[in-house]
Amino acid sequence: MGKLKNNLRKALFSVMSDKMIDRFYHVYYRLRFPKEMSRRCSFGEKHPDRTFYVIRPRADCVEGLMSLFMNVTKHIYFARQNGYEPIVDFAHYKTQYYDPEREGNNAWEDYFTQPTRYTLDEVYQSKHVILSGLEIEWYHPSLFERSFSDDALRALHGEIFSAIRFSEPAERLAGEEQIRLGLDYDRTLAVYLRGTDYVALKPAGHPVQPTAAQAAEVIDSYLEKYDIDRIFLVTEDGGIYEEMKRRYADRLTVVSFDRFVTGYCGKGYLSQDKSVTELSASPYQRGMNYLVKLMILSRCAYFIGGSTMGSWAACLFSEQNFLDKYVFDLGVYGK
Repeated sequence: MGKLKNNLRKALFSVMSDKMIDRFYHVYYRLRFPKEMSRRCSFGEKHPDRTFYVIRPRADCVEGLMSLFMNVTKHIYFARQNGYEPIVDFAHYKTQYYDPEREGNNAWEDYFTQPTRYTLDEVYQSKHVILSGLEIEWYHPSLFERSFSDDALRALHGEIFSAIRFSEPAERLAGEEQIRLGLDYDRTLAVYLRGTDYVALKPAGHPVQPTAAQAAEVIDSYLEKYDIDRIFLVTEDGGIYEEMKRRYADRLTVVSFDRFVTGYCGKGYLSQDKSVTELSASPYQRGMNYLVKLMILSRCAYFIGGSTMGSWAACLFSEQNFLDKYVFDLGVYGK
């Protein structure tokens, strides 16, 4: 099903302009996902002077953690611009990080703090509530166009992290792993490479990803240009890891808890393929491991990666921007 839908998207993208694609999705979302459109509700009489804006994920549970993060930040910005009180609900609305062993838990709060002092219990007893919808994509500001420019990243970092923070468990685990790795961040090159479903499905409209060999050419140029001692690699793909390990040997570093996917079938999204459990059997732990790796990536001095949500997030998380970075611009799939 994933390949069929993607092939249909490729056919559309090949003949439609960006404006036509936007109009197509405008109609498609309303017809296909009416329950995922924004709507106003009333759940009680609490806080009659306040309008709460409940941020919901897409119902298909395919969004990765950083896609979820990006969409939540768009909604927070929209809510604040309109005088609403934003709150994230990943408890009643499930994501791929829903963990049956943590039933009732708000998965958003595993990784980030809420942008409000109110609780979901209060919100669902309140008089004025808006449930977020997919149509946020149609009016988000240019600030959220996923720019890799230093100026845009600095501005967005300030905007986002004035509203939310990493969760306490994420901060603690990142600190512990930082000690275990013993990296001198000033002499560490961060590398982020996607494989598995991103490369196999070639999702229409998404950036083309570099091969390990293409990435190695840029890595080698950085090793010649800068005083780099270690290469910190983040990838989910076992084949990419093995290729990079053969090339860089002991210079290559990964987190102590890292696992890689080797049995991906190539037919659908990784989140819906049984091989995803190679990363961890726990959805919660998969998300936490990934976030910690991105947090460590963001603290390195240099960065190389494909144009993905993970690369963008690592650049965004960096408090002072990288001294130098290279993000591959290879066009998009389906064009």
